Order: sequence, then C-alpha cells, then structure tokens
Amino acid sequence: MFRKLTSLCFLFLFVVSTSAFGQLNIGYLNTQEVMSQMPERPQVEQELNSFIQEKRQELQQRTTEFQDSVAEFQQNQENMSEAEIQKKEKQLAQMEREMTQFQRGLQQQIQQRRATLLEPLYNKMNEAISTVAERNDLDFVINEATSNGENVVYYAASEKMDITKQVLQYINETSDQN
Repeated sequence: MFRKLTSLCFLFLFVVSTSAFGQLNIGYLNTQEVMSQMPERPQVEQELNSFIQEKRQELQQRTTEFQDSVAEFQQNQENMSEAEIQKKEKQLAQMEREMTQFQRGLQQQIQQRRATLLEPLYNKMNEAISTVAERNDLDFVINEATSNGENVVYYAASEKMDITKQVLQYINETSDQN
C-alpha cells in the first residue's frame, strides 16, 4: 500500500512538473479487458488447459504407481527378508521424493507454459498500445488497474483519455489481416 501511494505521489509530481513546462498528453487503458477480448485468447486458454490436463494425468499416473507399489509392499512384507524390506523401503522413499519433486516442478512448468503462450498476446497488445498512443499524440499511457485489480486511475476528466476501445479495435483490425 505504501509503495502504491509513493508511486502515485511521484507520478502526480511528475505530471504537475511537466505540465508547468508544456502540455502533457496522458491516456489510460484496462489491459485486463484488452487481454480478455483478444481474438487469440480462447486458443491460448485451450492450449494451456490441455497442457494442464496432460500434466495432471501424468501426476495421477505417478501417484497411482506409487500407491500400487506401497500396497504391494504391505501385502508382501511378511514374506520378505529384512534386507529386502529395507531395499523396498528405500525404493518407495525414492519414488515418493521423485513424485514430490515432480509436483513442485509441475506448477513451475505451468507458469512457464502460460508465459510462453501469452507472450505473443502481450507483444501484440504492446504494439497496439504504441500505435494508438502515437495516433492520439499521447506522451504516456497508464494501466487503469494493477494486476491484482487495484485502481491506478481513480479519475479522468475525459473519456477520450481511455484508449481501451481503440486498442481493441486496432487488435481486431490487425487480426483480421493475418
């Protein structure tokens, strides 16, 4: 919260100081709205969901294999020598460590895949923002809200400053051309 207030104060001071020396044109947009309405978004979500489902099935398979091995060990433990029991317990412990490591790595793999799939969309959105900002002779474009939904722009004197619809229109026009 303190960082947000500090950032807003610095932004306000910057705007006031630059306004004293000349006209400053600032626009804002809602990047979450832009991302949610991009034509490629459903395909990206489908690919990501397929990847997640594939990894969940792999995790389920490993879990089932581990559970089967534990059940088999418990069932046959009475007929095993002490050395065989110790060897099998070591194998099961190793399987459990590998499964835990796989679970930890799974979230990282999903995040990496999400970033890889979303990168072209972010690049396209950034290109659209730049183009619309240049067309409107804007010096700055501010994101209307932070990634966790907190407002950055609380008030705008004019709706003309909101370039969200223009950015979406540009993206849709350039998507039709591809």
